[in-house]
Amino acid sequence: MAMKHRKDLWGLMQTVADYGLENGGIIQIWAGPVTAYVVSDPEVVGNIANTCMEKPFQYNFLIDSIGNGLITLNGPTWRIHNKLLSPSFNQQVLNTFLPEMNVQTRNIVAQMTTVAGKGPVDIKEFITQYILRSVCRTSLGLESKDQDIIDNGYAKALEEILSIVCYRVLNVHVYLSCIYNWTSMRRRELELVKIVKNMINPVIQKRKSELKPTKMYNNDNSTTVSGKFKPTLDLMLDLSNEQNVLSDDDIRAHLNTFVAASYDTTSAVLHNALMALGSYPDVQERVYEEVQDVFQNNEELTKHDMSKLVYLEAVIKEVLRVYVAVPLVARKVDADIVLPKYTLRAGSICILSIYGLHRHPSWGPDAKEFKPERWLNPDTLPTNPNVYAPFSFGKRNCIGKQYAMMSLKTSIAHIVRKFRITADINILKWRYEVVLKPTTTPLVNLTLRY
Repeated sequence: MAMKHRKDLWGLMQTVADYGLENGGIIQIWAGPVTAYVVSDPEVVGNIANTCMEKPFQYNFLIDSIGNGLITLNGPTWRIHNKLLSPSFNQQVLNTFLPEMNVQTRNIVAQMTTVAGKGPVDIKEFITQYILRSVCRTSLGLESKDQDIIDNGYAKALEEILSIVCYRVLNVHVYLSCIYNWTSMRRRELELVKIVKNMINPVIQKRKSELKPTKMYNNDNSTTVSGKFKPTLDLMLDLSNEQNVLSDDDIRAHLNTFVAASYDTTSAVLHNALMALGSYPDVQERVYEEVQDVFQNNEELTKHDMSKLVYLEAVIKEVLRVYVAVPLVARKVDADIVLPKYTLRAGSICILSIYGLHRHPSWGPDAKEFKPERWLNPDTLPTNPNVYAPFSFGKRNCIGKQYAMMSLKTSIAHIVRKFRITADINILKWRYEVVLKPTTTPLVNLTLRY
């Protein structure tokens, strides 16, 4: 089916999701030789998300390329690694990242100023630069002078790897390694894997050497970058050195996963948010007024400002709902799941349709409309939390969701404060490559506010 409809795969996936919503929230399809269930019933999704912890075998294609990170680890190992890494994403740690996010956003605002007033422009490079620089600092601990070690080539290599993996997942004829290994696509994948390793390995080794003399005099695990924050890489190196629980391969896989998720997913959401603001001028002006009230005469946002950006948060949540970045995730059914009307058979795949859930009837008759105001009154929102899952479901949801929200709030606030944006997100067509991406270059007009 994927081969037949690959030219408009996303259109097919939308049709399947809509059909599922109209027919009880569960439909059966065949993914090659494997039975698959597309699920958009929030009750069933909650059951599956918390009982089926394993990923389908197709996720192994990703392991071959970027390593075995949190997205792909098996259930027992995932529990261990998730518990170990969670402290690096708690709110206290995230607050220490905020000054760096302010710095990086101001840098891209300065760059965007050079194209303001010059007609429709592509701002993707500005966005990806912000995301990549922020991750280099907060996750990898690279000082500004060292950030050229990780350039766009690394992130773009990861992005291309994800596209190759997506193609393989959707085309059964290259499932078998004995066939796939002879393809030009596999040769290209190996070239990209080499690029990724050659860039990330020196970063890990450099940070190891920097931490050794520090550890001789400091055993309190409080090492920071320039005395400001502790990067995620430092936490993993501590776990490797002191508890012997993470190998260099583990560390590399987790870093690749963090960077790929940020570069591909968070940058897509930020792009969509700016496009949406440009498409709904009333919404944009309300965000601008709120941002002005919060900033006042200050140049940076503080941790106390985050909770004051109420309407901006509503806008981000609505962008994540309507313009979903990752429209589906999948789980492996380990044992029969008996439901009132169906039995999901062991060995099958459950495709959890985030796109379908975000358009579930419980959102009301305006489910397909972009209305940030719906988030301002919790009493009007659906009662089942599983109808909203931009960061996946259940126990295996995204470990970096709070990081992503802070990054999005900070960047959008700075950009809207400086520019009036004009765009039209509703004319875009989309293609599926794990993350939804526009088929044509989305352009915006930027006008300086001051």
